[in-house]
Amino acid sequence: MPFIPENELEQALVAAVKNPATASEFYRLLLEHDLLVLGTVEGKEDATEKFTQAPGGKWNLVTGIKDGGRFLPVFSCLKRMQDYVKQESKFLSINGRALLELTRGAPVTLNPASEYGKEFLASQVAQLLDPPRPGDVRTIVGEADYPMALVETLTTVFAARPDIEAAWMIQVTFADRTKQPHPLVGIEMDSSAGGDWPSLIQSIEAAAEGTIPGMVFDIQRIDRKTRIGLTDALLQVAPFYQRRTRSSGGPTLN
Repeated sequence: MPFIPENELEQALVAAVKNPATASEFYRLLLEHDLLVLGTVEGKEDATEKFTQAPGGKWNLVTGIKDGGRFLPVFSCLKRMQDYVKQESKFLSINGRALLELTRGAPVTLNPASEYGKEFLASQVAQLLDPPRPGDVRTIVGEADYPMALVETLTTVFAARPDIEAAWMIQVTFADRTKQPHPLVGIEMDSSAGGDWPSLIQSIEAAAEGTIPGMVFDIQRIDRKTRIGLTDALLQVAPFYQRRTRSSGGPTLN
């Protein structure tokens, strides 16, 4: 059956898939809109009306498994949830930002059984909740303008390279340039892991040409011992990518 948007969020989702330049509106509505999630709240399992959960309460949310890893399925409307779950199931309706804050650290998939959906890595969820803030060297960062398409492209490249430690992003304008603000990406490499800067740049350029052709962005290598360029400004914001280690972890979902 054709996908027919049920609400404003789904309209924005379809628009973003067809035209990535409109993605910022989809991300804004994702945080403002109520989302559905499978599960219950302890002591409220039989609730049939809206209620407010007290801080510290226990949430029992249902996760899915893909490629050996767990993710949290969330839905933009009841129909998308029914497409995913064929039997009667308990579910909750929660504001998007509140839900992502509650499950921070877990990968999330919007509408996993639908033609129109979206997968979010834990790092991408963090960027939605805590977009970079302005630095003090003519940097401009705004949530609505944050280039998630660029983040996704870079994250895919970094995930295939064990020599990437972390990456940061800010929006910048330079005094000698008349162009509009554009992203500056700072990348920290692990030289002991065979870090090869030229090959990294080639990989990024090839990936960007295929997924975000025409997007203007700059790249700077981060060296904490020799802080050249805009290193300090980049390090002021939270990294949008960090290499996972076997010892690293995050909140788990029941």
